[in-house]
Amino acid sequence: MLLEMPYEKITVTELARRANINSKTFYRHYAILDDLLEEMQLEFALPFAELTSGLPYPDDTDMITREFLIYSSKQGPLYDAIVSSGMYANILDKVLEEMSAERASNVRPPEGWTDKEWSLYLAHVTTAQVRYYKQWVDDGREVPVGRMVSLGVRLICNGAFLEKPWRSDFAPFYAAN
Repeated sequence: MLLEMPYEKITVTELARRANINSKTFYRHYAILDDLLEEMQLEFALPFAELTSGLPYPDDTDMITREFLIYSSKQGPLYDAIVSSGMYANILDKVLEEMSAERASNVRPPEGWTDKEWSLYLAHVTTAQVRYYKQWVDDGREVPVGRMVSLGVRLICNGAFLEKPWRSDFAPFYAAN
């Protein structure tokens, strides 16, 4: 039903009808529809969290990015809809929060970084991973998964400059500022 309509339009009555169950059966398992949604969010998030457990930023940003892109590519149409549609931003936020909960709780900024600088780093990395994956889905998943992953890790972890020697003249500017 999430592929067909906004979450707010889904009712227990219609969900039960489509599942060929009585509404009372639904309520034996869930107090409210949000409980089912939370279970679904955890089903997406927890396997990724387990895959990347113990991988901290910034040391393992490349591995976390790789695992996120591979994991995401295997999840199917509902996951892609949640990632790609602005209609499900609140659902996506909860999934991403669960995916990174362990890392957020035990990772500290690198030496010499302020908390605000670290916050900028994390914002860049995590949003870049999602935006990159979303773009791949929006483009019809035409780039082969292996190429999408290797290019994504390279861009997200190394930036858009890639390997252009003419950019080296900017190095003093970046170091001074």
